[in-house]
Amino acid sequence: MDNPKPHHVVRCASCFQNFDAMEAAFCECLAAERTVVCPHCGRCFCKASIGYKRQFWTGAPRELSLRKQAEHAAPRPAATPGPVDPATLKRPLVLLVEDEPGIAMVATRVIEGLGYGVLVARNGAEGLEMARAHRPELVLTDALMPKLDGREMARQLRADATLKGIRIVVMTSLYTGVKYKVEAHRQAQVDDYLEKPIDPAQLADLLGRHLGPPRA
Repeated sequence: MDNPKPHHVVRCASCFQNFDAMEAAFCECLAAERTVVCPHCGRCFCKASIGYKRQFWTGAPRELSLRKQAEHAAPRPAATPGPVDPATLKRPLVLLVEDEPGIAMVATRVIEGLGYGVLVARNGAEGLEMARAHRPELVLTDALMPKLDGREMARQLRADATLKGIRIVVMTSLYTGVKYKVEAHRQAQVDDYLEKPIDPAQLADLLGRHLGPPRA
């Protein structure tokens, strides 16, 4: 006799309706550990409390945990290989500077899906070099990275007169207090400072506000 299919009925952290997480899809948030999407309201629980997340995964069937592992082990893009032919770059161009491969994978997919060009750098030093070489319309960078902090990279970009006009957005999951945002705007002169996780709708809104619609 076949084993019955496992279920994991949970209450959505947003709309409070019950749903079977075993039947739900994983979200596309820019987060190191993505979560499942409620079929009723279409929202995930990436921004839910630690307690909610702990309870969700503590009671989850092994099959769901294995799905989670497979989701986060999917093929991930490395940094954009060089050299890059400027004539092949789609504009507006987004330079994504992110050292977490899972986040880089999802963000690249979303940005390309929205119709913008994208280049990927794995750290601030690499991002600074690529920004100077390819002059993107927008730099989307993590705050904390090896070799060069994202905020320091932003400060150096702003200090380079030849790069005037590039929009700079810093993302962070750690330094989310108001004082850090004020500091980033004042010292690094960034255009936006966002708290992770960022969902695809937020990213689309961000790019639309700063870059306008992608070119045909």
